[in-house]
Amino acid sequence: MVSSHPSGTRLSHIGIRAAAVTVLALSASTMAALAPTPIGVITAASAQCFDPTDAGAGATASRGNGLVRSDPHTELLPETFTASSRTARLASGSVTIPTYVNVITASELSQEEQADRTHQVERQIRVLNRAYAGRSASDAANTPFRFALTETTFVVNGDWATMGYGSAAEREAKINLRQGGANALNLYAANIGQDLLGWATFPQSYSSAPKQDGVVLLLDSMPGGNAAPYNRGDTGTHEVGHWLGLYHTFQGGCQRSNDLVDDTPAEKSAAYGCPEGRDSCRTAGVDPIDNFMDYSDDVCMDRFTSGQADRMSNLWTAYRS
Repeated sequence: MVSSHPSGTRLSHIGIRAAAVTVLALSASTMAALAPTPIGVITAASAQCFDPTDAGAGATASRGNGLVRSDPHTELLPETFTASSRTARLASGSVTIPTYVNVITASELSQEEQADRTHQVERQIRVLNRAYAGRSASDAANTPFRFALTETTFVVNGDWATMGYGSAAEREAKINLRQGGANALNLYAANIGQDLLGWATFPQSYSSAPKQDGVVLLLDSMPGGNAAPYNRGDTGTHEVGHWLGLYHTFQGGCQRSNDLVDDTPAEKSAAYGCPEGRDSCRTAGVDPIDNFMDYSDDVCMDRFTSGQADRMSNLWTAYRS
């Protein structure tokens, strides 16, 4: 189905509901005839993760191919629940999150390109489910959360396709595209501006700005994209972690409160690449460079901790359930 939208925007939808697949933008026979080809529409000179909720000094590290992760930092967000109001972790796999993916481009994709992007979105959902089920490492936490791809929307809008953090384009895109309530994950994948990998809103912010809730990703950070070494889908894992209430493992540096999770060792600054054995704080434990909430290369990220699963569960109950 193709529909018009404000500012000359064109939308087409691929819907997936109740385990039945309905292809609305392309016929089933056309989809079957299109063999996957390498995905690589966006070429980024650099890419960063922008998460506006970290305390301490900013950090930047360049990579051999020119890509970087970097973000400015602010204080922890206030929370309206206390330690005494926290509950036992929700059962593993007990929360299925309806997930709406918006693929935003400046020009209309060919049928073959749209089929390729559809495969890429499906792979991104598999990456999320593997990570949040704890299947990426033997000692990774099995969290309560699983992700069900509800609908993929292809959007043609030149302004939205290069949206920057906090821009009018971001606000307009979300106002027009966001679906579902507090429990619905909306992903916006585009050739985003400011050389960023992505950003996310936090559960504490939903009630004051529900239409702005969601995760924005560089399209080529999804599996098979061109944003190596950040093209295995774990920018999505990382940003969804923020959407569920997690901070970076290096939040607050070596401060005792750190990221508000007890079992993630304090880390003085973000880790880049795969610095095994790095120990930047005097507190017990080497830096958690393999944690999804650090800045390591995608290939080195493979776990959430039990404490992180507890925190996500509590914030889900407080703000999104």
